[in-house]
Amino acid sequence: MTSPPAPVTDRVSVTQVLGHAGPSFLLLDALARLPVAMFPLGVLLLVADRTGSYGAGGLAVAALSLGGAVGGPLVGQAADRWGQRPTALATTAVQATALLLVLALDAPAASVAVVAMLGLANPQAGAMARARWAAYARERQDRRAFVSGAMAFEGALDETSFVLGPVLVGTVAALVSPAAAMLLALTVAVVAQTGFALHRSALPGRDRHVARAPRAPLPRAHLTALLVATGSIGVVFGVTQTGVAARLADTGQDELTGLVYGLMGVGSAVTALLTPRLPSRLTHEVRVVVSGVLLLGAGALATVAGTPALLAGANLLIGVAIAPALVSTYALAERAAPDGWGTTMMTAVSTANVVGVAAGAAVAGQLVDGAGPALALLGDVAAGGALLLAGVALRLTRPR
Repeated sequence: MTSPPAPVTDRVSVTQVLGHAGPSFLLLDALARLPVAMFPLGVLLLVADRTGSYGAGGLAVAALSLGGAVGGPLVGQAADRWGQRPTALATTAVQATALLLVLALDAPAASVAVVAMLGLANPQAGAMARARWAAYARERQDRRAFVSGAMAFEGALDETSFVLGPVLVGTVAALVSPAAAMLLALTVAVVAQTGFALHRSALPGRDRHVARAPRAPLPRAHLTALLVATGSIGVVFGVTQTGVAARLADTGQDELTGLVYGLMGVGSAVTALLTPRLPSRLTHEVRVVVSGVLLLGAGALATVAGTPALLAGANLLIGVAIAPALVSTYALAERAAPDGWGTTMMTAVSTANVVGVAAGAAVAGQLVDGAGPALALLGDVAAGGALLLAGVALRLTRPR
């Protein structure tokens, strides 16, 4: 990607942003993050098929999430220090080896340990892509508006992948086998992530002089608020997926789970693409607050929804509510990152989201077993309150 001169403006549409990137980058950007969306359901189905226990499958998915949470910041730091290309190539090689071992091993305990390595070696393609957009925008006069548009596109890609990935895995697992579904995920990972690593837009490591120079201090309070905000969004994903599945299973309509849950991704993706058109006076911090308020209402509706149609509508509104916050938190993370630490900052925010998903799913699962889906779905309301407070904290701690 090259950076032509750009006029100063307070808005840049997603279409304008995409016009400055080549089709190869856009394609690889979309495909490289798809394996991450395919692995959780693929691991669950594979382990459950081999052991006959969804409990064992859930344990494997938890290990996958834990590995991702630990590995995310490490991969981000490695990419900033040594460059995105060698880091992505190395992690892809480790990830492919781990996935082949998962397919070859029959012992459940060994499989869980290797699955953790599968998550640990996630190349963090989404965070790397966001860092590339930020680096591309650095010399532009319309930097903030351009970054906002780029983060909107990335948010829409995330949502699309997390809807499409499970559909692909579930379909192949049902028609062929869970092992075949994981082989598909392996193929996509090796091809797309390798291509993404080798693309000319890959960022180099920090210059030696930059690395030795005094680094601007991290705005710790602001970063904490960012992590709480993105973690709260992750909680919404985990809670909603678990609560919707349980609610529809109770009504005997569990075949609608994918469709109903997928509407949240649709609402979020569409709204994310429209977010850059919001007026600039509606700052990113304010957008996070507004998202929290909207999520309070949408979560409450999901809690009392008694029919699949009403639950689907609530899910659509939840997606609409969280999209502005999802775009804004990444834009704020880019703004707060010191020079040479962009990928690290993006992976920190992404990791908070992953941890939120795991925590939301785990807590919601316990609540479903103990008190039912309605109480579990109240987790969306709690996440809305946390998101609102995080937005206020972001405004109060905004770096100069």
